[in-house]
Amino acid sequence: MAIPFAKPFFSQEDIEEITSYLKEILDSGWLTNYKFVQEFEEKIAKYVGAKHAIATNSCTAALHSIMLALGIGRGDEVIVPTNSFVATANIVLYTDAKPVFADADSETFNISPESVRNKINRKTKGVIVVHVGGNPVEMDEFSEIAEENDLFLIEDAAHALGSLYKGRHCGTLGDAGAFSFYPTKILTTGEGGMVTTNDDELAEKIKAIRNHGRYGIGAEPVVAKGYNYRMTEISAAMGLVQMRKLEAFISYRNKVAELYNKLFEKISWIVLQKVEKKNRSTYYAYITMIKNSAPLPRDRLAEELRREGVGTSIIYHPIHLQPFYEKKFGYKKGRLPVSEAIGERSLSFPMYNNIPLETVEEVVNTVKKVAKT
Repeated sequence: MAIPFAKPFFSQEDIEEITSYLKEILDSGWLTNYKFVQEFEEKIAKYVGAKHAIATNSCTAALHSIMLALGIGRGDEVIVPTNSFVATANIVLYTDAKPVFADADSETFNISPESVRNKINRKTKGVIVVHVGGNPVEMDEFSEIAEENDLFLIEDAAHALGSLYKGRHCGTLGDAGAFSFYPTKILTTGEGGMVTTNDDELAEKIKAIRNHGRYGIGAEPVVAKGYNYRMTEISAAMGLVQMRKLEAFISYRNKVAELYNKLFEKISWIVLQKVEKKNRSTYYAYITMIKNSAPLPRDRLAEELRREGVGTSIIYHPIHLQPFYEKKFGYKKGRLPVSEAIGERSLSFPMYNNIPLETVEEVVNTVKKVAKT
């Protein structure tokens, strides 16, 4: 049987509960941004310990709304990791500002504080950090950078709902955070996102931005440039059902990661992502690096595993080397060497909420088999 790289998980009990919610939603006639959305927002805010949680229809919408609410615009620069999904940079372009790419740390695969410090100039208005794979960024250092240089600090926490930095929830450690509920995420609403912030003024702006610049419906006045970024009631209902199992999902993923670590530590040519003991990763993805000394190059290894029915993923290719960004900003290979190495050699192995532990052992045994080690 094929082993997928990732997949959503709904128990029969979950399906039955979502079905009952769906009937309630359809009977009510309110299909968007109403009862279930508000309850989902309240649950997320309480869970992460934020004053405000504002639901959107994607994490990209959440991040874009944050950019707009912070007043980022033409002539501004925002530093972003190149080792990320392209949305992290795209949302800066949406505001007509310029994304400036920073390199990654070779052990955690997260954005490098040193690289960020070297990119700051008078045009810099903010920094976006990404908790790659759910692995918390070194937030104390980035808070210091932001304070010293009067910069906004935004967390792209797409992978990190439930990740803890020194016991505090990721997504609450900067000016604002953004979560994703895409189908591969630990908690899914099909499509969806959430902004979290402790800033009252910022929250009010984002509430209007996501709703065409209005706070309500009908004849409500337009108070800002807005977008149709609302979450549906159906999505929120799915999220509410999954919220009840979120801690169990995260705990189990850490157990899976511990087993992967134990088994892969015996393979000298696989490098594991470093997660600091003071932190908790959600392990949205189990990310490794394949050394140049490996029996098979990364891409060949991935292809052989696919032939054996094991799904893998290359989480990111560096954004600055994507054709659009190369052409627009003139980036060339060699500018951000750590991220480029991660793009060339990283490989993520199957990780999902109900992956059996024996399947993890099967994955590792298949790696050994195809690599003939």
